[in-house]
Formats: sequence, structure tokens, C-alpha cells
Amino acid sequence: MHADPFVELLQPIRRLLDQALSHDLAASLGADIEAKAQKVFKQMALVPKHEFAAQQALLTTLELQITTLEARLSKLEADSQNGSSSDFVV
Repeated sequence: MHADPFVELLQPIRRLLDQALSHDLAASLGADIEAKAQKVFKQMALVPKHEFAAQQALLTTLELQITTLEARLSKLEADSQNGSSSDFVV
């Protein structure tokens, strides 16, 4: 299982705080940074990568369907203007 990217982001910061400051100050500052970072990430409305990939695949499929339907419609319109009496097959 993959580690939480948020935790991976904060680990180096926490290590630096622990090295540079007293334990209490480092813990307090680390908690404050974590709270502010979580607030920013929540405002970003991020989605998991697998959900993004699924939506991207759906979009590609729908774009292909639109292109196909537009081509069919153009052909039907051209046939209609030429007086062709082709059946409308769905």
C-alpha cells in the first residue's frame, strides 16, 4: 500500500523543525503547519488519480461517440439534400 502523500510531504519539514527547534516549539509549529496545509488541500478539491483516469477514459469514449454521430449526421444531411431516400438506421 502506498504511503499518504500528505504525510510524505510533511516528514522532511517535521525533521527540520525537530533539528532546529526545541521539542515543544517544533511540535507546536509542526501541528500548525499541518493544519494550514490540510486546509489548503481541502480547498483544492483534489481527486484520486484512479478517479481522474476513469473520468478521462470516459471523456475519450464520449468524444469518439460524438465524432461518429456527427459524421453520421453529416452523411444523412447530405443524402437528404441529394434526394436520396436512405433509411434512417440507428
